[in-house]
Amino acid sequence: MTSEQLSGEATPGEVVRLRLKEIRKKRRLNPDKAAELYDDPAMSPTVLMNIEAGRRRTPVTVDELLRFAYALNVPPETLLVPDAGQQVQVAPGVVVDSIQLLRWIRGEQALNGTDAAQYETAAAESLEPSGRGVPQQLRDEFLTRAQAAFDGFFADSDEIRRKTRQQVREVLGKVRTAAADGAPTEELLAMIDGFLGRLE
Repeated sequence: MTSEQLSGEATPGEVVRLRLKEIRKKRRLNPDKAAELYDDPAMSPTVLMNIEAGRRRTPVTVDELLRFAYALNVPPETLLVPDAGQQVQVAPGVVVDSIQLLRWIRGEQALNGTDAAQYETAAAESLEPSGRGVPQQLRDEFLTRAQAAFDGFFADSDEIRRKTRQQVREVLGKVRTAAADGAPTEELLAMIDGFLGRLE
């Protein structure tokens, strides 16, 4: 973090307050303008500055986190995840780096010490309504229909190939018979031209 570094293992609340301050400054927003964007009389410039300085007794609430993300036009995870190399204590004795935290938030990876299968099930269920996941039933139906379409395509391709080979054999057989019977060159050429014309 450029404005103020986390020391050791930060809490999520410390990460949010420092990220909030950093992003606000990057956007060149003074506390008055940031509070105005937040659009709630309870979030005055003084309250915002107390949050950023760590002077407020309670950390940022989930409601505030989402509203700050909206006001600053950033994904909520931007406020939750520290810079690379920083450690965050998500529970007593559970410390993760920024990459692990981000993967956990996104539903991509369970944390050590948790039930990975339960996490994956919950992640899949919670991601489906948002459109980021596809329900298993829909996936299965799509795969079944896709397989049927491919099977039909290859069956049709085999039939077309068989008929084409048969027609080529017939054409070559007629030309060979005519040549064997001593047909003049002009007649053979006319016969070949006739077959070629049928291909157009």
